[in-house]
Amino acid sequence: MRGLRERGFTQVELARRAGVARETLSRWESGAQRPSLEDLERVVAATGARLELQIVPAERELVAMIDEECVLGPSERLRGLLGRRWPACRAALAAVAEAGEFAVLVGPVAAALRRAPQRPGTGRVDVLVAPRRREEFAELLMRGGGWPDGFEQAGGERRERWRAGSGALTVRDVATGIDDLDALVGRASEVSLTEDRGPGTVRVATVEDLLAIAERSPWSEDTLYMAGLRAVLASSHYRASGRQLAA
Repeated sequence: MRGLRERGFTQVELARRAGVARETLSRWESGAQRPSLEDLERVVAATGARLELQIVPAERELVAMIDEECVLGPSERLRGLLGRRWPACRAALAAVAEAGEFAVLVGPVAAALRRAPQRPGTGRVDVLVAPRRREEFAELLMRGGGWPDGFEQAGGERRERWRAGSGALTVRDVATGIDDLDALVGRASEVSLTEDRGPGTVRVATVEDLLAIAERSPWSEDTLYMAGLRAVLASSHYRASGRQLAA
């Protein structure tokens, strides 16, 4: 939506031309609400442009990498992707596993646990917690030796930074593009990281939810693993299972 307004239209003018409320257009721009395809076509037409859709196949090399590494366990895959950063990531995952099952992993590490083959950044662990459980989760982190380390903000999202030993975490209770956080938590599934004395069991958002978050995320690092998630959806293992690809 912002790209359309770069054609020279103010938000008020674009809303008037498209026949929608300015507040609605604002929610579409912020990602708080998703427009339908018909809505998008109407807004694009109001600028004198035309909406074109393309079906873009997933990158074949990424799909092949996913198919080849299915023999690896989750901890083994993360260790291979992160190298020397794995111990810090392991410490953060252990803190999340210890703090409770209502926290759901999102972000680059979660994508890697869902077999997206790109390196998951620095190995920082991003966690999404329902608002009503956020204080409880923070208390559990502190009981386990974690401590808050400030906060950061982008777009309409704010996330708290935490440390757990050598590991780094972020904690937030909102995700742009996700209207029903409780439903996301309910769809998430457990991933065991217990092989080779791993950090425990964590809950990870589905591939579809991770992609929905990444597509609308105000955090720049989230765009880096979108191609990998699309490759997961196109992989033969995902299609054969007919459901969420297990970690």
